[in-house]
Amino acid sequence: MALAMDEFRRLLADRGYRVTAQRLAIYELLQENARRSYHPSAEELYQQARERFPMISPATVYNTLELLVELGLASQLGFPGDVQRYDGNPHAHANVQCVDCKAIFDVDAEALEDIGQRVAERSDFVILGQRFEFYGICPQCQARRAREETQARPQAGDAGAATGSAAG
Repeated sequence: MALAMDEFRRLLADRGYRVTAQRLAIYELLQENARRSYHPSAEELYQQARERFPMISPATVYNTLELLVELGLASQLGFPGDVQRYDGNPHAHANVQCVDCKAIFDVDAEALEDIGQRVAERSDFVILGQRFEFYGICPQCQARRAREETQARPQAGDAGAATGSAAG
């Protein structure tokens, strides 16, 4: 659930968390990134936050991101062992991650809400959230792989020349 800043302030206060300028800025930055369908790492958010708060610590960014995930305002994405990225888009969507370059893309998927409702009905669970992640190779990496394959193949003339020189 994306919240307006005043709603976010109220949520923090209602849950007993301090409302700090740094927390507000990190949430705002995460929302700005989400509007661009970008999934920043904690380090990227830290660098962005430092532009507004030069003395902010990496721990503040990491702790705030953990809090946002706990509150359901962000999701942590990525492969185990890789740099984790954060998604501030709370609306039903799927994430597609490239296994080569690690880029993550949002794909609108309105039908996902129906899936959550059906799962709730069949399991008697109260569904608090859902996450759909797909893994594959993005168009740019597909093109790069095709170029690399083409360059790695020996040319028809090269094979004959190599055979002819070895025989002579």
